[in-house]
Amino acid sequence: MKLLEVQSSVRLEKSISRALSHEFIQAWQKYNPSAQHKQQDVGINPPAHPTELWTTANYTSPATRTLEMEATLVDSEQLIEELLWADRLLLGVPMYNFSIPSTLKVYLDNIVRVNRTFTFDSTSFRFAGLARDKKALVITPSAGNFAPHTPLGSMNFCQTYLQSILKFIGIEDIEIVTVPNQFMPDDIRQPEIERARTKLLDLAATW
Repeated sequence: MKLLEVQSSVRLEKSISRALSHEFIQAWQKYNPSAQHKQQDVGINPPAHPTELWTTANYTSPATRTLEMEATLVDSEQLIEELLWADRLLLGVPMYNFSIPSTLKVYLDNIVRVNRTFTFDSTSFRFAGLARDKKALVITPSAGNFAPHTPLGSMNFCQTYLQSILKFIGIEDIEIVTVPNQFMPDDIRQPEIERARTKLLDLAATW
């Protein structure tokens, strides 16, 4: 079993997504003692944004790319190989302004690439994901309660985007553990953390 952990919080201390991810991985490794684990910390070390050259290289056949094109895609290729290596994908994703952190968006822009993590048939206009046979777990704290059918539910672009983009590249088995109300007083926020922790520790036995 191979686990890729992707952290996107810009905070190291007091990061709920990082802390819960760490606890989950420790518990999961007890059930999978021979598992391999890699961490990609895009919150602290985000990859570079795609550029015009990057985009041109991406849509140029590998056989006809220049050395400059190949060089601009090196980091993206490494991130994709890392993703394809993994059987399990753990994403620590705090909600920032109703969506995902910009650090995670640039990571996704680097790994969602035609003929690498998805294919497109220009005749039938159909897409197919290439990162199949994986499970994803998303741990997503938020300031308030953004659950469906709540007043803020329609503003939850974090969860809907992640589900869409992961399925687009072929990852259909997605578990999302929310940690709402993190800007509320401790008597409200702490029980939410405990509920998420309990769910994650239970999940560690079967994920």
